[in-house]
Amino acid sequence: MEVSSEQTASSSVFSSTPIVSSNQPSISSAQPSINPSSNTAQSSSVTSASSSQTPASSSVAPIPSSSITPPPEDDYTVIETLNKRMPAEFEPCEQVMMCYPEMIDASVYKEIAKDNKILLLCNPSYNGSSRISDAQSWVSSNGMNQANFTYFDMNLDNDNAYWARDFSPFFVYNNLDLGIVDFTYNRSDRTEQNAVPKNLSTYFNMPYSKMSLTHTGGNLMQNGRGTAFSDDLVVLENSNDASKVRSEMLTYTGTDNYVITIDPQGEYIAHIDCWAKIVAPDKIIVAKLPTSNSRYQYYEQVANELANTKCSYGYNYKIYRVEEPGGSTIAPYTNSLIANKHVYLPLGDNATYNQKAIQVYQEALPGYTIHGIENSSDNDFKNTDALHCRTHEIPSIKNVFIDSREVLHGDVSSSSKLLVKCNVVSYEKANLKNVKLHYSINNGNYQVIDMLKYKETTNYTFTFSALKSGDNVKYYIEASDVNDNEAFDPVFKEADPHVFNVI
Repeated sequence: MEVSSEQTASSSVFSSTPIVSSNQPSISSAQPSINPSSNTAQSSSVTSASSSQTPASSSVAPIPSSSITPPPEDDYTVIETLNKRMPAEFEPCEQVMMCYPEMIDASVYKEIAKDNKILLLCNPSYNGSSRISDAQSWVSSNGMNQANFTYFDMNLDNDNAYWARDFSPFFVYNNLDLGIVDFTYNRSDRTEQNAVPKNLSTYFNMPYSKMSLTHTGGNLMQNGRGTAFSDDLVVLENSNDASKVRSEMLTYTGTDNYVITIDPQGEYIAHIDCWAKIVAPDKIIVAKLPTSNSRYQYYEQVANELANTKCSYGYNYKIYRVEEPGGSTIAPYTNSLIANKHVYLPLGDNATYNQKAIQVYQEALPGYTIHGIENSSDNDFKNTDALHCRTHEIPSIKNVFIDSREVLHGDVSSSSKLLVKCNVVSYEKANLKNVKLHYSINNGNYQVIDMLKYKETTNYTFTFSALKSGDNVKYYIEASDVNDNEAFDPVFKEADPHVFNVI
């Protein structure tokens, strides 16, 4: 099913502003029992969507160049992008890792390969021979774009080992170089999968390091700016030593803010991707159950906790709620894959809830293409295992990254310094070409102006100095390097910019 993110959601299944909770819930006091055990095998037909945005049509005179203030004085606090940084799933990716023999319907591989390159981890036959030739024939026979596939022999213990999310490494930028951080996979009976990160580091010729933590990819989300999220399975599996967990994550991945919650789902898997998904630096989708469901209070507890957590922009996360019917009905909506502004959304058993889920993603990610992946016997999606579990993105080494902090938002006094600042990094190690500010005043046409470089840093600034009380300002930043890699912050540009009001 192909849907457009221009469509307007017709039901109030999301909150486009943060949930407000006066009491921060306890992270540990209401922890349901967790019994980790082996994943069970599960695995659509496909659907897809796109949109475009148009800027406001009314006209407002641009800020005259004479009113642009120079870079700030020495009280300016330089933004320093983390030397070690885990990129978020919603950042540009080079490839999507999936497993062969196929563990999802071939139509899903084909759909993802239309717009992304795929690395197939080919599990060798039990006689030790390569399966790459089998995989190549399978790709061709199913009408896929062979040019978008590469292949790597990778022992995975058995043909049911296809949870690429869980056993694949954490990819981490160390300064401007992408490397691999390994951990002990929390399935002790899957020794071959536990070796995958080391093998991939050789294959990609990437630097390799290993934490002492037991962990799993399905229980980690990150915002790309030093904040990560897990439920407390990661603490339980590391001798209940939360300080060790935080210390290792800081040392190896640059995570300086590790938000560890309870597991509201209360299932054996205890993976955060089964009930939540971070989709932007300031947006998280959280599942919502009916009030009659016995787990309802736990879902509300974590939703309120996340809504009281500040994002790197300086305000609380915006929480979007995706409704699930509860019970045995399949509704794996947060277990989606984001790859290069495409969302591959696993659908469930109930068409009404499926459509509501699509609408939530459209609202949260304007301009993204939403591919609804229907369930089938080949996909066998479950509420504990769907598309995110069976894929893993490989970050790009050619992207430009705009690191914005403490952006102008909400009500801002006209007497304060209306400063926009950011740090810009080219991971291809190319010189920057442009750093521009796009802004609109009182819904006028967007104007574009070059931001000013601050001294010998890669920080860029702009100060609004011709605004008056009552003005509403929308803005976003554009940056590009000489190799024409480009980035926007927010990535949604005019569709969902930074906004502030002058008072």
